Amino acid sequence: MILALPRRALLLAAIVPLAAAAAAGPHRPRVVLPDDVVPAAYRLEIAPDAQAGTFEGRVEVDVQVRRPTRRIVLNAADLAIDSAQMRGEAQAPAVRLDARRETATLQFDHAVAAGAHTLVFAYHGRIFDEPKSLFRLRYGTPEGERIALFTQFEQADARRMLPCWDEPGLKATFELSATVPDDRTAIGNMPEVASEALPDGRKRVHFAPTPRMSSYLLFFGMGDFERIHREVDGVDVGVVVQRGDTARATWALDAAAAILPFYNTYFGVRYPLPKMDMVAGAGSAQAFGAMENWGALFYFDHDLLVDPRLSTEADRQRVFVTVAHEMAHQWFGDLVTMAWWDDLWLNEGFASWMENKAAERVHPEWRIWLQSLADKQSAMESDARAGTHPLVMDIPDITVAPDIFDSITYGKGAQVIRTLEASLGEDAFRAGLRRYMKRHAYGNAVTDDLWSALDESGAGGAGTTARELSRQPGVPLVELREAHCEGGRTRATLAQGQFAIDADPMAPRTWHLPVRLATLDGGSAQVMLAGARPQEAWVEGCGPLVVNAGQTGYFRTAYAPAALARLAQDFARLGAADQLGLLNDTAALASAGREPMAALMALAERLPADADPVVADALVDLLSDFDRLHHDLPSQDDFRRYARTRLQPFLARTGFEPHPGEDPNEALLRTALVEALGRFNDPAVTAEVEARFARFAADPDSLQGELRHAVLEVVATRADAATWARLHALAAGAVSHLESRELYAQLAIPRDRALVRQALDLALSGEPPATTVPVMLRAAADREPELTLQYLQAHWDRAGPLLAEDPGDVVTRFLRRGDEPALVGQMAAFARGHVPDLGPASVARAQAAVRWRVRLRAQRMPEVDRWIAKH
Repeated sequence: MILALPRRALLLAAIVPLAAAAAAGPHRPRVVLPDDVVPAAYRLEIAPDAQAGTFEGRVEVDVQVRRPTRRIVLNAADLAIDSAQMRGEAQAPAVRLDARRETATLQFDHAVAAGAHTLVFAYHGRIFDEPKSLFRLRYGTPEGERIALFTQFEQADARRMLPCWDEPGLKATFELSATVPDDRTAIGNMPEVASEALPDGRKRVHFAPTPRMSSYLLFFGMGDFERIHREVDGVDVGVVVQRGDTARATWALDAAAAILPFYNTYFGVRYPLPKMDMVAGAGSAQAFGAMENWGALFYFDHDLLVDPRLSTEADRQRVFVTVAHEMAHQWFGDLVTMAWWDDLWLNEGFASWMENKAAERVHPEWRIWLQSLADKQSAMESDARAGTHPLVMDIPDITVAPDIFDSITYGKGAQVIRTLEASLGEDAFRAGLRRYMKRHAYGNAVTDDLWSALDESGAGGAGTTARELSRQPGVPLVELREAHCEGGRTRATLAQGQFAIDADPMAPRTWHLPVRLATLDGGSAQVMLAGARPQEAWVEGCGPLVVNAGQTGYFRTAYAPAALARLAQDFARLGAADQLGLLNDTAALASAGREPMAALMALAERLPADADPVVADALVDLLSDFDRLHHDLPSQDDFRRYARTRLQPFLARTGFEPHPGEDPNEALLRTALVEALGRFNDPAVTAEVEARFARFAADPDSLQGELRHAVLEVVATRADAATWARLHALAAGAVSHLESRELYAQLAIPRDRALVRQALDLALSGEPPATTVPVMLRAAADREPELTLQYLQAHWDRAGPLLAEDPGDVVTRFLRRGDEPALVGQMAAFARGHVPDLGPASVARAQAAVRWRVRLRAQRMPEVDRWIAKH
């Protein structure tokens, strides 16, 4: 599954985990089903009524009874069981449903013998309007409204569509049949093998049985679909879209066709299913963008479709990376599945790492590893806070599992894997992965199984580093205390500690860290830094010394003042990764008060106008976040004057129009520059934007792709009432969900607070699609956190149902850029009154993130202002 979070992260943004689980605490017994009965095969029949929002189901489950028992316990939730029977038994068991535990207990009047048996259930249930279990999405077409059905079962919502053993370690085969209207298409994990017409205008579609897999990977979809496809390495690869959308699906199909052969070779195990569909749904979710159902990968259309008229280079790259992520799960997650949610990172961290591996292979011009340093920043922001958690967690209950779908599991997981691969070498690391994959195919694994496979494949030394990085929370810190030239070599003194943003109640931690050192003269060395004692290392050459050269290690670097000054002096000579790493580390240390902000500003000042666009983009992000932290301060105009002066040379380089054969990341930079300079009131940019918007109003085709997005973003930010009304008309008249989603979100970002309030009214009016409403509310909260929270508090009777997927998002995600002291208490009051199930630890972490930005605004921005006044 891929999170519904932006790929790019601001250097100083307080990225809040969705709800990071506590790192410490007493071990609690795991709440799981009894192990005396396990499933082997499901034969499922489902008949949905999309309009009514209900379905009928029947399932036969072949089970293995391991020891005689009078009762069988399995999962069921939001289901009415009409009958339950064990084949061959004359007497039906009594059925007791437990809504709190989400279980069904079958009580027999005698002990069921050990061995193979078959249970048969008839039941009915509901179709959800939020994206969980079996859910429906409504969307408009020229012929009127359509409804499509999809499933989303991770972490544990299969139990809402069928009685089952809904745990990742209890794998079985699934054979699905679906009764649907004869003019609708049904999609399953496996290919359709038969279809029979029924006398009532419906048809029954039968799908081939799946391999053994976990229940959360089961998929069913139904709608007015079209499919484009091609054969790739013997697999029928397809994209399934709403009728009329096939032109937007070709980019994703091309991506999958390029990725599949690479994965087949890399993993040493070929994709084992005969088909792989990527299924698009017209909508969005609060918490996820795509899901890796085996053979039927689901994506919201924003993360799968590319419209040549609307989509930007960022959209194209995001879609490719998302496709690569979900395809990687077909091996890491589907073929080999974590045994329990403790090891979720085995799924998500590896898929996040592999998405970059695939993008670097197919599109090296994107320099995706360089871009991924933004994900590393996001992970470190979370991991440096009190309340962080290790990659391998103690998850006692499925209700806790959603807490760890966060930037640590995804981003830190990917960066830890990159650290190990860089240390061990690509060949040894790949050999270990292949051994792991073959050993655990169609089964389950834990993290130590992977480390054992790496050790057995000759990747000796992985164990200690891997176990410490995966089981200890927190961000390592490597300090370069001294660096001296002696006889043509550099003698470096290194020490390690821990980088923490706020107080950490746990004892200081150390790690075994592989650290790569390099001088600008060309010498390099790798050392293993262990323990708290300082260590010496020698590197050939006497130029300025870079720690974590190439930025593959998961740690922060703090340089002694003289060493930092030498690097700053030669900043333009550093490679792009090391420029960005130095900028990121200095920003983090300065924001935490461990370096003066002057050091950060002086370093940013040295970034040359011809810098790699990814590095220049990071500077745009840094200045944009500083501008947010300056809101309503008397110094904001001075800051914006400085920011305009700093960014104008970069826009002079990119221009407003793309150049033939330009670096694709230059397009990302151009968009970021236009949006930032528009926010900073740059006269030339705002005049150009207004002229292009005027032409767009007369001829919508005059503005497409990159510039369309940037121009509309600036126009929306600066909108007055008349301009807002024009944008509203565009949103209401949009012909595709992709377009309407973007436009409705932009209505919520004006500087004018009255217009933000108007957008909030619009969001709850019933006009925007239901799945677009959370997007609007999040955009409004980014612009006006306190106003949005107060509005939601006053209108929760209407807003709450539209945020039913995860109402806690209001506290844990919507307010991540808040920086007003009053907001801290308001968050707690909102949680108590409207989301009482949100744990106090989650509220405390969200409050801590706001307090952090309050401190940045109060303590660090005056330092920035003083530096600007001097320079």
